[in-house]
Amino acid sequence: MTSSRQPRRRYDATGRQSQARENRARVIATATRLFVEQGYASTSIAQVAAAARVSAPTVFAHFASKANLLKVAVDVAIAGDDEQVPLHQRPAMLRVHQATTADQVLERFAAAGSEVAARVNPLFEVVRAAADADPEIAALAEELDRQRLAGTGIIAAAFAERLGVRDDPQAVERIRDTIWTMFSPQVYGLLVVQRGWSPEEYRAWVVRAASAAASHPAV
Repeated sequence: MTSSRQPRRRYDATGRQSQARENRARVIATATRLFVEQGYASTSIAQVAAAARVSAPTVFAHFASKANLLKVAVDVAIAGDDEQVPLHQRPAMLRVHQATTADQVLERFAAAGSEVAARVNPLFEVVRAAADADPEIAALAEELDRQRLAGTGIIAAAFAERLGVRDDPQAVERIRDTIWTMFSPQVYGLLVVQRGWSPEEYRAWVVRAASAAASHPAV
């Protein structure tokens, strides 16, 4: 007798993977909204899961903890998406490093940075508000500051190189600290969110102010 069995079909996980990505993105977007609206302490994984139309175990499977969910939400706000592409390799930041003058470095960084600040400022406020009462979030706040300082150091090096002072470590450090302070999400929040400046007014101001201070670092 000849066998009539058909060859086994390969399992195609593409649809399942796509659904998992959609669920993850929806959880991040939902958590971001709830964290901003309600605060970190008042938002539960159960609330996020219900609003995102997934189960609580699904949220834990993707993010492990509420603190990590907040961290991922901040990371996505900074990058603008959930793609695994480092910030310094993205087109906006590559354009910054293609600048030919020190002022152009700041102008391009301000253009990119104001978009990031608009997305991330509300979540940074959530982190700051929760840090005093939650050690995990306090650690997250410190990590975010370290990451931002490291990233600003790369911009400061580019600015210092165009300015001709890259070989002066003290000058580069002061330039870094100046840019780190003036381009902080907190300053964006003060001027745009609280005082009602337009993003265009903020960008023009921060470039002028940072350029004036960073071009003459007090060492």
